[in-house]
Amino acid sequence: GQHQAGVWNYRGVSVDLSQENTEIAVPLLVSSNGYGIFWNNTSRTRFNNRFVHSLYIESEVADVIDYYFFYGPAMDRIVADYRELTGAPPLYGQWAYGFWQCKNKYESQAELLGVAQRYRELHIPVDDIVQDWFWWNHKGEFVWNSKYPDPKAMIDELHAAHFHLMISVWPFYDRGTPIYDEFDRNGWFIDRLKVAGFHPLGMALYDATNPAARKRYWEEMNRALFSIGADAWWLDTIEPETEGQERNILLGHKLAIGSGDRFANLYPLLTAQGVYEGQRAASDAKRVFILGRSAFAGAQRYGVTAWSGDILSDWLAYRRQIPAGLNYSLSGMPYWTTDIGGFIIGNPDDPGYRELFIRWFQYGAFCPIFRVHGTRTTNQNELWSYGPQAQQILVSFDKLRYRLMPYIYSVAWMTTHDHYTPMRPLIMDFAGDRQARDVGDQFLFGPAILVNPVTDPGATSRRLYLPTAHWYDFWSGAPVEGGRAIEAAAPLERIPLYVRAGSILPLGPAIEYTGEKPADPIELRVYRGAAGHFTLYEDEGDTYHYEQGQYATIALDWNE
Repeated sequence: GQHQAGVWNYRGVSVDLSQENTEIAVPLLVSSNGYGIFWNNTSRTRFNNRFVHSLYIESEVADVIDYYFFYGPAMDRIVADYRELTGAPPLYGQWAYGFWQCKNKYESQAELLGVAQRYRELHIPVDDIVQDWFWWNHKGEFVWNSKYPDPKAMIDELHAAHFHLMISVWPFYDRGTPIYDEFDRNGWFIDRLKVAGFHPLGMALYDATNPAARKRYWEEMNRALFSIGADAWWLDTIEPETEGQERNILLGHKLAIGSGDRFANLYPLLTAQGVYEGQRAASDAKRVFILGRSAFAGAQRYGVTAWSGDILSDWLAYRRQIPAGLNYSLSGMPYWTTDIGGFIIGNPDDPGYRELFIRWFQYGAFCPIFRVHGTRTTNQNELWSYGPQAQQILVSFDKLRYRLMPYIYSVAWMTTHDHYTPMRPLIMDFAGDRQARDVGDQFLFGPAILVNPVTDPGATSRRLYLPTAHWYDFWSGAPVEGGRAIEAAAPLERIPLYVRAGSILPLGPAIEYTGEKPADPIELRVYRGAAGHFTLYEDEGDTYHYEQGQYATIALDWNE
């Protein structure tokens, strides 16, 4: 899963699996000895390897010990086995692999449209803008407040400007609304949480383990949001929310499926299932995208991207996201992101925070999903909010992300079609290199690009390990021999990036949003020194026609 202790290798460590804000429970253990163990249990669990010669796995509730053993020995084979058991990740619309603009929070229809308009005026590439919480009057009642006088016209205007809109949706309901009364009357709230708990009196959590409640939850989303053009879903607080208390909120409560203790980790999977299946039934013309603050084994099959939760806006929190994301990827879950800049709280006028935001953004440009978010003292979080020098650097990495779109979208197809993992710990590709095994702050983005985030303030270089292979500096093209540690230049305007020999890297033209123009001409960069292969993937960019074979693949081979 994903955890916040900054640990990369859990050998000699114990880890608790319980859904919480910033902690994601996925009970898959992967070993460098070439096997995986999927512990098939949905209650709170502990993997305990404090004594390195023994591994203890214990769960709070179970009738029997139930687990699956996967033999690789390659990590990709283990992940493929896990996904054959729990489901393959569908392909997102191509737009979802672009840049997402978000903050806590846009306050009105006018503000949101104004930000979108300025991005287009400045010709800064972006595909998505996000409406965070409290666009409603009451939780659970999907009625736009008066600051959004015409939400359909707002969405139509965004679409005309080639933006997609993601909307935050919560699983909680305020007392005193008709939808609350309906859910309460039908018994669709979790026992006792409708009148008590750590939340304010009268707020209720809908029971995502109840199929009828899930169906009704989606029906309201469809009526109020999807039917007027909303493109993506931000399922916030779907652990469900545990902030302010130590224990998982479902413990000690009765669910439709059974004991809350038995199914404590299952809620995020089931609420995502209801949304995914609901949208698929409503239309095949738009691919489902779900951003969830938590996930569980199998969530990948419902189009879920997890993010690392409400983390702090400091260097320590940033540094810890890298092993957190890599462990999540090794748990078989391909799509993950962070709040670039952290959630709590950044000051765009502070030079030190500007440096942190730049470094975090450079890292985020090579995460599977590329998204800024957070609470800022100035209430500004757009790329022009951090001063001219920062804006120039930020936009340069944003433009690089879009030039890489043919490569990124092809890697996304590999993820769907071949059980691939886009954000790759070094151990996935260099299992025989013992030094690479212990590296938890570098990763491959797809098969070609070695990413080395800079996580220290004031740094102009960083120490990194080049695995055993031939490499090229991405920025200069200079060859570099691997199998050794190096001190790589890292001025503020760039991070160290290397490309593996044998890589075929397709780059497209400069664009301001996906689909602006065909990916012509494609610049093919061939990095010599080894034989190589890459499959370029193309389709219409959205809809599920690819499931019926409506796509093109172009095999590219280099024979050294």
